[in-house]
Amino acid sequence: MRALLLAVLLVPSAANAKKAPAKVAVSTAAAGSSLPAYAASTAPLTLDVVAARFGELDAKMNTLKADFTQFARMEGSDTVQQVEGDVLFKKPDLMRLTHRLPEKQTVVSDGTWLWVYRPSTNQVIQKRLDDWRKSEPLAKGLLDFGRSAELLKRYDAALSTVSAPGADGYRTFVVTLKPKAAERGSSDADFTLTLKASTKDYFPYEASLNVGRASIRSTFSNVRLNPVLPDDSFHFTPPQGADVFAAPTQP
Repeated sequence: MRALLLAVLLVPSAANAKKAPAKVAVSTAAAGSSLPAYAASTAPLTLDVVAARFGELDAKMNTLKADFTQFARMEGSDTVQQVEGDVLFKKPDLMRLTHRLPEKQTVVSDGTWLWVYRPSTNQVIQKRLDDWRKSEPLAKGLLDFGRSAELLKRYDAALSTVSAPGADGYRTFVVTLKPKAAERGSSDADFTLTLKASTKDYFPYEASLNVGRASIRSTFSNVRLNPVLPDDSFHFTPPQGADVFAAPTQP
């Protein structure tokens, strides 16, 4: 998934926020729908079944809104940083992350550029989206909402665990994804991405990413499918007086 949720680039510092980012008006007249539910089943759960259900949900998804909580930790450290916020997404590459805790931060993908704005420092980082994807291993899965089935084809996938049915008859399962051996470049960091979902709706509500010495776990809640999102949700203009750091374009 987008898996989002998300990446070291997106984890704010511990500094206290001094200025709040400009608010984006999001329509409440068409707030989207709940995720569609499947009937509970005791039939064997296979990777092929999961891929088919992922594909069905992907086909239905055009926009998405959800709350997220993210936990990040570096190997050898007892410190776990927690980030809370919400995400707006529109196919194929439009996204807006708004961090509420521990520090206000706005991350916007407008399809061409990735913008990261921290009000506490009044600084903006600007980088071409394609360059960021190439240079940042932790970008893997960040813009993959609505492409869960594609992830199963792109990586070596395995259905690693399946729970017993709960009181409601539904099971939870975990899919483990690793880069295919042929695609691992000498400069690329190896990583493992796991997606946790329920047979109720097959939405990956939890994503865990281990890459290098970093471990990041993101959980999603209050998911709304296909809400109406105004275009300006995915536009970003640096605030007046902000320091803008533009990363050089890669060849």
